[in-house]
Amino acid sequence: MIVPSGHRVLVTPDTVDEKQGSIYLAVETKERRQNEQVMGTIVAIGKTAWLAFDKGEPWAEVGQRVFYARNGGWLITDPDTKEKFVLLNDEDICATIEKGE
Repeated sequence: MIVPSGHRVLVTPDTVDEKQGSIYLAVETKERRQNEQVMGTIVAIGKTAWLAFDKGEPWAEVGQRVFYARNGGWLITDPDTKEKFVLLNDEDICATIEKGE
C-alpha cells in the first residue's frame, strides 16, 4: 500500500469509459479524456496535510470525492496491486463533492 508522507494526499482518479454509447473510443481519445479527468476519491492523507492552512483543520477526508488540480501531483502505480493513483500536494485539492440534501 502507498502511504503519502507529509502534506501529500493520495487519490484514486475516476476512470474513463472505453465506450460512449455503443461506440468504442480510440486509445488516443480515451487517454486524452483520462488526462483531462480531475475528479477522484481520497484514499489516504499524509500526517501534516492542511496544517499550514487556516487552523490546520482538513477540508477533506478519506473516502470523500474531490476535484483536484488538472496538472497537480504525480500519476503513480502501486507496485503490488498495479492500481493507479494520483499523489497530490494538499493545496491541489480544489473542492469537495458534497451530497445534496
